[in-house]
Amino acid sequence: MTSKSEPLAVRRRLLAAQCAEQRAQMSADVTLLRTPSAMGGTTGYVVQHKKAILTAAGVGVGILLTKPTWVVGAITAALSAYKLAQKVLPVLGWRKFEVH
Repeated sequence: MTSKSEPLAVRRRLLAAQCAEQRAQMSADVTLLRTPSAMGGTTGYVVQHKKAILTAAGVGVGILLTKPTWVVGAITAALSAYKLAQKVLPVLGWRKFEVH
């Protein structure tokens, strides 16, 4: 019985050591992800400028709530311009806007 339990005990110790190493590596990786300076691109920018972005979003929501007719007019104008672009640009040679 001792012959079977010894290799199992050795294997258990090796696996425990491997798990501890993986936990340490995971902890280091998570710490890197939590720091805004380590984040690149849009995510890092958003985290670093959270206050300004939330302020701009608040102003946008305020405009939507107080001036809904202006927003509806802007959306209508944007859709009309897009529809016009779909009709005119293929004639000018821009195939990206072609409607199939």
